[in-house]
Amino acid sequence: MRTIGEWIKLNHRRYPTREAIVDGVSRLTFAELAERAWGLGRGLRDAGVRAGDNVGVLAGNSAFNAEVFFGVAAAGGSYVAYNWRWAPAELAAGIKETGAKVILVEDRLIPNVEEALEILGRTEQELPRVIRHGAEIDALRTGSGPLEDVATLESPLCIIYTGGSTGTPKGVIISHRAAAANAFNEMYDCGVGNRQEERGLIVTPFFHSAALLCWLVPHFIAGATSVIAEKFNDELIVDLVGRERITNTFLIPNMMRRLMENGVFADPGIRTHLKAVHTGAGLLRMPDKQMFTDLLPDAELYFRYGLTEAGPMVTRLKPADMLDPAVDGSIGTEYLLAEAQLQDPFGEPVAAGELGEICVKGPSLMTGYYGRPEATAEAFRGGWLHTGDLAVQDDRGYYFFRDRLKEMIKTGGENVYSAEIEQALYLHPAVLEAAVVGVPDLRWDEEVRAVVVLRSGVTANGEDISTFLRGHLAGYKIPKKIVFLGADQLPRSAAGKLVKSQLKSNLGWGA
Repeated sequence: MRTIGEWIKLNHRRYPTREAIVDGVSRLTFAELAERAWGLGRGLRDAGVRAGDNVGVLAGNSAFNAEVFFGVAAAGGSYVAYNWRWAPAELAAGIKETGAKVILVEDRLIPNVEEALEILGRTEQELPRVIRHGAEIDALRTGSGPLEDVATLESPLCIIYTGGSTGTPKGVIISHRAAAANAFNEMYDCGVGNRQEERGLIVTPFFHSAALLCWLVPHFIAGATSVIAEKFNDELIVDLVGRERITNTFLIPNMMRRLMENGVFADPGIRTHLKAVHTGAGLLRMPDKQMFTDLLPDAELYFRYGLTEAGPMVTRLKPADMLDPAVDGSIGTEYLLAEAQLQDPFGEPVAAGELGEICVKGPSLMTGYYGRPEATAEAFRGGWLHTGDLAVQDDRGYYFFRDRLKEMIKTGGENVYSAEIEQALYLHPAVLEAAVVGVPDLRWDEEVRAVVVLRSGVTANGEDISTFLRGHLAGYKIPKKIVFLGADQLPRSAAGKLVKSQLKSNLGWGA
């Protein structure tokens, strides 16, 4: 195991002329990235950043953001990824909670920081120093050559905020050891960075663990190239994959479905260069997997399950399993360095086929929630990280996700798992996206309802969908109401996940 600072030195020597980071305007080799990180690290130390101090970062997907991540690591600080989609009050809360002395900001996001600091100024809190991308960052850099590494494997590398789709976002502390362990998991189990001339495309936001810990860090450690897309859109994906010879990428399922729907995966450049697509943070069933295989027969498809607190990866479904009907809907088996166990409410393991909470051990787990010892203690019980996710495991060791504990629906005395119904909905050939929620009901406690987005060019009504579901689910699980919306009407978090609480509010389905 090495700290990220040690990997910077090692790759400066091993791959000096190989491209490390590419975006729409910049190209940095491993040597150039190292020198810029070391210069920034010195400047941060001169600005008062000490080992373990938090350095706030507000930036979009860019080479600048990647450079800042490695510069903060070189300084021995902890990179705090603020969400650029936060409202000013949310950003002010994040800055206050993490106590960053310095905030590095992309130019276009300066107004966001100014509004947040104005809010903090009213509380007479000491405000952090704000350093802007461009001339101010350039002036901060100093010296040349390697910087003494003051971090240890247990030092905090970064703080990533949870999505907040089921509650208030919490800052998750990831150590150098955890980040390296997750990178080794990715490289060993999913082949990330293992191909010759590997070039990975990052399209999810840097404040999300998928981009930072599952793509940037593993590719960097492997000596592979990270190509950074400023945002996700069809034209940019086609352009970057063809022009930059992209070999792999991570897309959440609704991104994959959109690209398949719009014919993007039929582009000759994508079919030529793209060798692996990884997906997760949503549901993927056989119709989508079969469509992907038909469109990109030479590309591998991986499905993975994880959560920020786990560093983040826990299980994966490999390409050889994708079209196996026996494991359709499975989230796969454990990564090499992850140990998972399903437990009952008393912390005891459950038998194969029984429902239990996914609990995890391993070197990639978070250190804890920043500034929240009670929440940390609640998450770590009996030596295990309790995920709050429910699953069953078959006798071959494959896990099948059922639901979030907080999203389980109680209807007519029965427990109904929204993910189970959503998985059945995704088997319908007309369904592009689906969401199932529980709505308060005087008769049933909660009523099962569904929102469906149809594929373009096809039609279906509620009765069609209900009839189809009756062939897959017990009657009490069939949604009593089905609403059809457009894909752009589904509220999503900054990481692209559907926010069910907002969806319910938008539809007037609140308490």
